Amino acid sequence: MSASTPTATASPADATTRAPVARRLRRYMSGVALILFPALLVVEAPIDPAGDGTGEEMYAAATGHSGALAIAAALLFISGVLMIPAVAAILHQARDRGSALANIGAVLGVLGGFGHAAIAMFYLFALALPGGDQAQMESYVERINASAAVGAVVFPLILCFALGVLVLGWTAWRAGLIGWWGPVATTVAVIVAEVLPLGPAFQVGANVLATAVFGYLGVRVIRMTDTDWVGVRPAA
Repeated sequence: MSASTPTATASPADATTRAPVARRLRRYMSGVALILFPALLVVEAPIDPAGDGTGEEMYAAATGHSGALAIAAALLFISGVLMIPAVAAILHQARDRGSALANIGAVLGVLGGFGHAAIAMFYLFALALPGGDQAQMESYVERINASAAVGAVVFPLILCFALGVLVLGWTAWRAGLIGWWGPVATTVAVIVAEVLPLGPAFQVGANVLATAVFGYLGVRVIRMTDTDWVGVRPAA
């Protein structure tokens, strides 16, 4: 009769050790996402050759600046994906004060991330324009821009990104995560980027303002202790 092989079981101490490591990794990832999602847009805006996205501009960008268009698409896509852990970081901290604003900002922010991913896909599809008849390619892009489906789905998602940044800035202030300058900066950034008809340099400036706010929040998250992140309150 053969001897039975002993089965290794994880001890409670091992589980206790792994749990803080997992929480710490989640906290670091959330902090990095808060820093990077607007910072990538600071890099993307100056190199984006698409302009207003008209047929003529997209054909020219895909023909003469295909590398820049591909990089812009990648940066937009990554920024949109990072919006999810960034939103989760603010939701995690705004569990008492500012929780209602946090919920609204989270929905808007995630939808806005999808909007940036949609723009990135539009850029990638535009990379196939060279080689076709220029007039036909430009006409096709104009038909996409004039599509009722695009107008009803993609454009609201793009608007959600700006609204998400605005609401999350006020959420962070309401939750006591940042001073009054945070929501003021995000409000100015959204007004400059979405309301005022200003040039590309002001778009970059708006992204820098957003990066200052969310970068501060990201560094704050990274430097937190595990106890502060978990939210354990001291005994009365």
